[in-house]
Amino acid sequence: LLLCWVSINSASFCDTNGSWKQVWKDDFNSLDTSSWTVQTGQSGGLAREALLTADNVYIENGNLVLRSQKQRINNFNWTTGAVISQNKKYWKYGRFCISAKLPGGGSPGQGKGIWPAHWMMPNDESCWPDHGEIDIMEMINGDGNVHGTYHWNDQYPKNPCRYAGAQIGSETKADSNWATAYHEYAAEWGPDYITFLYDSKPYLTITPKSNPTPLLPPSPMYMLLNTAVGGPWPGPPGSETVFPTYHYIDYVAVAQYS
Repeated sequence: LLLCWVSINSASFCDTNGSWKQVWKDDFNSLDTSSWTVQTGQSGGLAREALLTADNVYIENGNLVLRSQKQRINNFNWTTGAVISQNKKYWKYGRFCISAKLPGGGSPGQGKGIWPAHWMMPNDESCWPDHGEIDIMEMINGDGNVHGTYHWNDQYPKNPCRYAGAQIGSETKADSNWATAYHEYAAEWGPDYITFLYDSKPYLTITPKSNPTPLLPPSPMYMLLNTAVGGPWPGPPGSETVFPTYHYIDYVAVAQYS
């Protein structure tokens, strides 16, 4: 299923390689508003228990920086940053790569409640999760475990707008320097499979033969880059959680097969 991959950390899985052609890349020399929309306000999926603010999204030394802070605004105890490419950049099938230094590193407990994510959602009017959700990378509580997951509605189209926990996921252990060095988090999505990779090494492939049987995405998908704070999976930050914390993204790249 995975037609070809490279295993050299300095190379990107989304580089042009044989029949795979890189079709888009953002090196974040500036914040390109023709590609990304900065999110503000309250958003469960992107921020959880934090408030999204524009000042937590900025460019620094060729990085997109998503900052999370302990900051009391309105009824929120924390603020954070997120960008999405909805209605601006979206693709059906391809390789999707994000090179990042993740927030939440340090001694045990210092990343409690921190939840960085790189993910994809359908660029259409469908109700979640009828057309699926690809979670390229998630990490919680600074535990060093990289999660890749696909979610869908297992009763669609009979019962739309329903999520009953249908998902397939796996995890792989990140290198010990995941918070201080760039690593590439990627997915390859084709008509009948999704493969998740860490530094070009695949650790999970989903196909129609997987158990449970997934309904793979039928529509083009856009990207979301964020750091949530708190929420049901990691739980809230603790007394040892370090703020501010920073999510550095060096580049986002896309390749397609031709």
